[in-house]
Amino acid sequence: MKTYYRIRITRSFKSIFIFLACAFGLNSNAQQSHLDTLISVKKLVYIEGIIPASATHGYESKAILWQSAIADAKHYYEAKYSNIDVKAKLAVIDSAKWTFDVPYGYTFANEGWIVLPADVDFNAFVRIYGASAFKDELLSEAKTKGIKPDEILESFFAFVCVHELGHLIIAQMMKDGFSDILFNELAANVVAYEYFKNNKPDLLRGYNLFYNAVINNYNPHFKTLNELYENYGKMSVANYVWYHSNLMKLVEEIYNYKEVDFLTCLKKVSMESKDKNLKIRDVAVLLDNDYKGLITTWLSKNNW
Repeated sequence: MKTYYRIRITRSFKSIFIFLACAFGLNSNAQQSHLDTLISVKKLVYIEGIIPASATHGYESKAILWQSAIADAKHYYEAKYSNIDVKAKLAVIDSAKWTFDVPYGYTFANEGWIVLPADVDFNAFVRIYGASAFKDELLSEAKTKGIKPDEILESFFAFVCVHELGHLIIAQMMKDGFSDILFNELAANVVAYEYFKNNKPDLLRGYNLFYNAVINNYNPHFKTLNELYENYGKMSVANYVWYHSNLMKLVEEIYNYKEVDFLTCLKKVSMESKDKNLKIRDVAVLLDNDYKGLITTWLSKNNW
């Protein structure tokens, strides 16, 4: 069994940075990124590994679990594509130390960091991610399928970890890729879905149950693409999850279309297109030269 971590408690970001410089061949005089600085002052527990992690004290076990999931997915994609060598770091931060510009519960990947919330138990999960109104229905369906509440939580965050890694993989593969918000969320979802379907399909059970429950029960304040673009980063986490949940139905169709490798196709159209500001519908048209209309048909059918 692979071991990806060795915990080392530290209060000095300088020692962390020197370790990373040695491990990854960075210039030790390189300027710290904004997130490096922001995360360093939070006095987190540092966990060594293929994916170096920093976590609020008390949440080390979560960080180690997610660190391992990200490292496994990183290995899968680096083995599949010769030009992938992602240098990622993980931060697992509780609500008391969450000082980012996005509401607590959002997850994001930026400047090489994958940032996730730490103190989310099942009750907090249903509240933050929009399932409070249909919690009973969610638990009833879970019981019918033999899925425990904690399995929903575990599945959701495992998927999110690899989704955020997906953003970093796409950024490295495409170099100068498309900037559209929703398309990039779709692409990262495809990356995560492929990894789990091909490696750990059972781990998708809880997330699959959750996103279908959101689609069937959540009443979003914002529904259209224009509303997403206008309110990105400002809408409730729950409403944002509703967009993601709906996208998962398209992700399933893209994955099941075995004639095309999604990232290879995306890289090709990205290299051929001079306009990197295309919206998701326009990128879909380019991809559909290979996907035979699958993506544009889905977007039209769902009024997106």
